[in-house]
Amino acid sequence: MELFSEIKNRYFRLMFRIINECAEGRTKSEILKIIDEGEFEQKVIGKNQKSFADFVLNKCGPDEDLNLLTEMDGMYYPSVGSFDKPENNRPPLPVRFSEIEKAWLKALLDKEGIKLILSKETFDKLQKELADTDTPIKDEYFEFTNRIKLPEIANQEAYEENFRLLLNAIIQEKPIRYNNIDRKGNIYKNRLALPISIEYSMRDGRFRVSMYLLDENRPIMANIFTLSGIRIVDEDVGIDRETAKKLLFEQKYSEEPIVLEVMDRKAAMERCFMCFSGMERTARSLGNNKYEIRLNYYLFEEENIIRNIISLGPYVKVISPQRIADEIVSRVKKAISLYNI
Repeated sequence: MELFSEIKNRYFRLMFRIINECAEGRTKSEILKIIDEGEFEQKVIGKNQKSFADFVLNKCGPDEDLNLLTEMDGMYYPSVGSFDKPENNRPPLPVRFSEIEKAWLKALLDKEGIKLILSKETFDKLQKELADTDTPIKDEYFEFTNRIKLPEIANQEAYEENFRLLLNAIIQEKPIRYNNIDRKGNIYKNRLALPISIEYSMRDGRFRVSMYLLDENRPIMANIFTLSGIRIVDEDVGIDRETAKKLLFEQKYSEEPIVLEVMDRKAAMERCFMCFSGMERTARSLGNNKYEIRLNYYLFEEENIIRNIISLGPYVKVISPQRIADEIVSRVKKAISLYNI
């Protein structure tokens, strides 16, 4: 077994993380938590039925211990590099990128919105370090389909400021107050929410924020460009980010999947897989160029799923649940009535 193969084994990155996080000292329980989050479910890996934790914490004997950590006064510190006292915290191990990772990073630097994520200092440093790196990942090699062309953001500066405020709120694990206008034009003022994560939608080319709405005790997803008046607050909301994430992923999962019947014409199956690429799904052939797709989803994704189904046109039929089929029929009828006016 290649315990520290950079390419073949996750334990290289796991040990890299442990050494870096132990630069300021970590307790045994903290190290065990890191290992539990990063190792395989099959924990026993040694010839004497030892675990990875045993190797890391030097519990296997002189011939098997990794000896990459040193215990001092109940705290563990890296054994690598120069180390005299715990207070002389060494810098973490440098990150080493493979050629593929460098090519990927170089391509990302040309993407729209990357400067929202990276500081100017980091962006300029990466530009300089990757100046001689060639990347085969170029937009002209890809054909993007099923994308929505939204109007240009009216106030780009406010949009970027919103992004940074939300990112800081997530990093600090603090709630926010904000105003919002939804797609129907409804106005919401001074809402209280705990931001959970930010994601990028390739379909509409916009960043969105997943939040736990404390006013109504439910998860929501909002377009960042529709938010205004965002401010980080120090209010005691009685819930932290990890708990909010747990509620989002465990309590808000749809009990019944959406079942679609797809006639594979005009690349309907390909478009389906692209629309629902971020979801848990299964597909099976029904014969005669027909397929069944089952979508398991979180309830806060339902609105976006309905819009995606409508965008796929007449080659997709909702088999169940009936309420989703009824909602789609209702929206299509409304759109037709508006068109006929």
